[in-house]
Amino acid sequence: MRIKLLRAAAVVLAAGAGFALPAAPTATAAAADLPAPTRTTPVTGTGVGDPSSTDPPTLVGVRVGLHPRYDRTVFDFTGGTPSYRVEYGALIEQGRGTVVPVAGAVTLRVVLMGAFTYDIDTGASTIDLNQVRDPRFPTLRQVRFGGAFEGHVSAGLGLLDRVGFRAFQLQNPPRVVVDVAHQPTQPFDDERVWVGVPTVDTVSISAVRAGRHPGYDRLVFDLRTADIPLVSVAYTRTAPSTIHVGFTGRTTAPAVVSPPHTVYIGLTQLRSVSFAVYENGTVSAWVSTRHRNGFRVMVLRQPTRIVLDVAHVA
Repeated sequence: MRIKLLRAAAVVLAAGAGFALPAAPTATAAAADLPAPTRTTPVTGTGVGDPSSTDPPTLVGVRVGLHPRYDRTVFDFTGGTPSYRVEYGALIEQGRGTVVPVAGAVTLRVVLMGAFTYDIDTGASTIDLNQVRDPRFPTLRQVRFGGAFEGHVSAGLGLLDRVGFRAFQLQNPPRVVVDVAHQPTQPFDDERVWVGVPTVDTVSISAVRAGRHPGYDRLVFDLRTADIPLVSVAYTRTAPSTIHVGFTGRTTAPAVVSPPHTVYIGLTQLRSVSFAVYENGTVSAWVSTRHRNGFRVMVLRQPTRIVLDVAHVA
């Protein structure tokens, strides 16, 4: 059996679980194509005023674009950029509290705070909030608004799947950018995979979680360490439908595993995961699957985690 060695830097790919931009990236930095985002937790940002204008942040347009590794939505402003919060969740109509349907399997909600949708001098609308965009990109399927109320403007991005995303602001001209990752292109295989580095002192697993995605089930090991310890992933010989995930630290310090000894999953392919903690500082995770189908392993950052995807079909 061949053994694949995937270095951590080479497997930071798009997934349903972080690449982080600087707090205020420049237009020059954003001009180059970026890696696929991997973060799935909420992203917030503080508004930046336009020193050359006396107007508050005013939304004047929304546009979309297709990139090699992600789909992009851009909210254009005058008078600077507002504060924002981007997270997975239903799009709620501003001022009414009703759910606005958005095409796609999941909705990424964008709330712009301190934003106007009309000219404060004339009262004329600067954007049509009834517009709906249907780009039908690899991940981004629809963009629609949830209205504006008391300085809050909401929008929903309908996505084909729950993937990594990032949000940031740019100036000259002012805009808020939201990128959503394409699905990973890494193929499924049944060969042993090694990831991580042998320099992490202690194995520390804070949580394990699972979810069903189109075409595969995903198992995520959340780690407390900034780097990934040395990790080996392979089907076992004695139980052909069981995947062994071995974590090895540099020292023999006792590992810390917070999840229960056995976690039952019950998805299309993933059935359960059981942990064994050894005195030499290593940890084994025994992942039970319904069939011996191909898998892939990815390393994700911010927070640090190991992702194991198991294909629904062989």
